[in-house]
Amino acid sequence: MRKSIAALLTAVSMAFTSSAAFAGPLHKMSLYNPNPAPLTIVNTISDVTGHVGGFIDVNGDINGDMYNPNNVSILYPISGDVYATVTDGRTGETLGSFRQAGSISATVLFDVSFFGLMGDWSLLPETMPWTMDDDFAMQINGSTFVFEEQLTGRAFPQLGPVENPAETGTMALRMAGCAGLRETSGEGDYAGKVGTLCLNGTFTFDQDFNGKGVSNCSIAIHDPLQ
Repeated sequence: MRKSIAALLTAVSMAFTSSAAFAGPLHKMSLYNPNPAPLTIVNTISDVTGHVGGFIDVNGDINGDMYNPNNVSILYPISGDVYATVTDGRTGETLGSFRQAGSISATVLFDVSFFGLMGDWSLLPETMPWTMDDDFAMQINGSTFVFEEQLTGRAFPQLGPVENPAETGTMALRMAGCAGLRETSGEGDYAGKVGTLCLNGTFTFDQDFNGKGVSNCSIAIHDPLQ
């Protein structure tokens, strides 16, 4: 009799333990979104290529003489595709993408200090400034976004290259930047919305300073109140 009661208590204890263990993950899997209801969050991966397109001086004059002391920025046009991001629901880690959501084009302005990436990275500053000009255009899910302001960004050479240059022959640099943006076409899923874009990714330069950029972008948008 005592053995039967002990076995029953053991079975009940195991049932409760299993239920608690099972309930925990189910609770954690409940969808939780603390954002205000009017806010739409879109996560994308931008895959672009670029090259040196010239130089611009302090007066805004474009020319091709990189040795002119007035030249302070490298004009670097980029273009490419935008993909919808797929993430791991347990960890939030980006897994990749299944479909293209749109395209992107812009002109990046790199400080001439970026040419130092071709040499000793330890001699570079901790961060280097860069901007994205007002010709930025991102088409995503049928809508077209432009910047409300010039995007301001920074590169982080003191974090070191993302990939080993001795193995790849390239320099992969960590980069980030943010700006306000507005939908201008009046079409697509996000017609007329406004908000912000923040990118977090890498830009990889080859020995000729041609580049390939991958930006993990988060766009937070809403309908403006009139």
